[in-house]
Amino acid sequence: MENEKQPENKSPEPQNKKTAKQRRAPKAAIIWLVILLTLGGLLLFRDSGSSRKTDLNQTEFEQSLAAGKIVSAVLVNENDNVFTVEGRIKLTGIDSKNSKDGTGFYRSRVIYSEKLNTLLSKTSVKVGSNNNGLWNFLLMGILPVLLIVGVIYFISMRQMRNGQGAMDFGKSKARMIPPDELNVKFDDIAGADEAKEEIQEIVEYLRDPIRFQLIGGKIPKGCLLVGNPGTGKTLMAKAVACEAGVPFFSISGSDFVEMFVGVGASRVRDMFNQARKHTPCLIFIDEIDAVGRSRFSGWGGGHDEREQTLNAMLVEMDGLESRNGVIVLAATNRPDVLDPALLRPGRFDRQVVMDLPDIAGRKQILEVHIKRIKVTDDIDLDVLARTTPGFSGADLANVCNEAALLAARRNKEAVSQAELEEARDKVNYGTERRSRKITERERVLTAYHEAGHALVALHDEHCTPVHKVTIIPRGQAYLGATFTMPKEDVYTRSKLELEAEMAMCMGGRAAEELTMGDITTGASADIQHLTAIARKMVCMFGMTDVIGPTQMGDFAVHPHLRIDGPTPDQLAPETAREIDLEIRRLVNTALEKARTCLTEHRDELEKLAQALLERETISIDEIDVLLGRKPAPEAESPETETEIAENADDSDGTSAAAETDL
Repeated sequence: MENEKQPENKSPEPQNKKTAKQRRAPKAAIIWLVILLTLGGLLLFRDSGSSRKTDLNQTEFEQSLAAGKIVSAVLVNENDNVFTVEGRIKLTGIDSKNSKDGTGFYRSRVIYSEKLNTLLSKTSVKVGSNNNGLWNFLLMGILPVLLIVGVIYFISMRQMRNGQGAMDFGKSKARMIPPDELNVKFDDIAGADEAKEEIQEIVEYLRDPIRFQLIGGKIPKGCLLVGNPGTGKTLMAKAVACEAGVPFFSISGSDFVEMFVGVGASRVRDMFNQARKHTPCLIFIDEIDAVGRSRFSGWGGGHDEREQTLNAMLVEMDGLESRNGVIVLAATNRPDVLDPALLRPGRFDRQVVMDLPDIAGRKQILEVHIKRIKVTDDIDLDVLARTTPGFSGADLANVCNEAALLAARRNKEAVSQAELEEARDKVNYGTERRSRKITERERVLTAYHEAGHALVALHDEHCTPVHKVTIIPRGQAYLGATFTMPKEDVYTRSKLELEAEMAMCMGGRAAEELTMGDITTGASADIQHLTAIARKMVCMFGMTDVIGPTQMGDFAVHPHLRIDGPTPDQLAPETAREIDLEIRRLVNTALEKARTCLTEHRDELEKLAQALLERETISIDEIDVLLGRKPAPEAESPETETEIAENADDSDGTSAAAETDL
């Protein structure tokens, strides 16, 4: 086994050398850029001086020469008799005051003659030839070329460093990660025991493929990880590659698509060619729905580039060429939009569902993340697991992180149960908005509203047990909330449970009517939730005698459309009226049930509302003690401590007298 692992340890060395070579490339580009900028600055400085030259025609030049204004002259021969003359000339007026020595530059184009020769010979002007021709040639001729070459070199090196050279458009962007860089094991993944068992066969095949080949078995060529966001699909793929100890090619579905037609298909072919050179290996395509959407689905039109990429992927996964030893893992949270040809056996033979964790799975995930933070000894992960139904692994990790940040803001040394529960509420409902200005009337109304919800739930055995009640606003739309905690994960709901939940929704509205004699808009969310339950009971669940066990309308939620119930054109007018009447009957029954409950327990409603106004947040244990549902917890009183001290110090009957006084 040690001899087999030696090549894996040597494989990263060429990559390190290549990385060092790529790191030297930017330094050379910076040096070239500094040199070119320096030369450009010199050219600009030279041009800034020459831009103030005075242009003279031949007559003006001869007159200035005769008047003795010409200080120096440099002749540049253009052809036989035509010369360009440059030099310094004496300035007059305001121009002479702006110059340090009273001179400036001039430039003139003259035709050489005997008259000009005579004038030059009679004056003391220094006449010379052009000795700056080479410098001008370098600055004006070669420097622009060097600038263009330098810019192209800098851009090309940057593209090569990013793997996006001009000739690499068709190259795959898949990055090969050695197994020793992943550092993710199956033990690091909690709450997905069934998925780990199902994907264990791929790991065993990659470790010992001969054992499967001798029997004649074929390992699945592809495995599709399906699940909600945050359930650990990418983490599972890393664990498979790390446990198997094989090279791991990682790429995103969006990396195949470019602005150039045919690039995606070329990158798919290049990726599989690279993978065949490192067999056995794993290819992981994250968010494969970016390129694997169904062709000609009728939704969103066609896209030739994406379809070419998909066709290339279909051929590479199961085509004429063999690709033994290359296993494709892909992850998506939208399996409903993938092309059927991609999901058939021979390509993605197996679909591993990464479902939301249950209570036991949530507790395991919390135990994994709790190890990374300091916690007190009295934390109860069972309560946190039961009160987080529908949370994914990412949500639970966020809860632990928020709890640690909250404890740090409170200057605590460790995270307690209070921080964990507050972090859970923050992730689920939003941050407490204690700064929101609420009038005393709205505060009292909210207390009675939430007390009504809690009492209806407490007095109905079919309702989900209450966990705590608060009148502190959270998020954008909450003035208060009543939190429930199921005893276990629930996957089906009975008719009595749904009716109890509907009555609980109307508890707040009934409490407002009973105590204030008026109703408010605070129950709008409750009414929306109540109506949705009633509609599903009538149209989907068949829980009424009038409609019977018949589905009315299409409740399937299309990925691109929001459909909350049957559309009117799907139902006959008589049937739609019967449905509306039945929904109204269920809603009115729930409201009457809530009114009856609160009327019978009006004293408890007052107690609970006043306690909420005083404490703002009450747990279920405090509610039970307040309403007399269970005795108050025993607490040591000062008298009890006195008795203990007196019993320890005295034995002359003082303790009995103290007991009598008590």
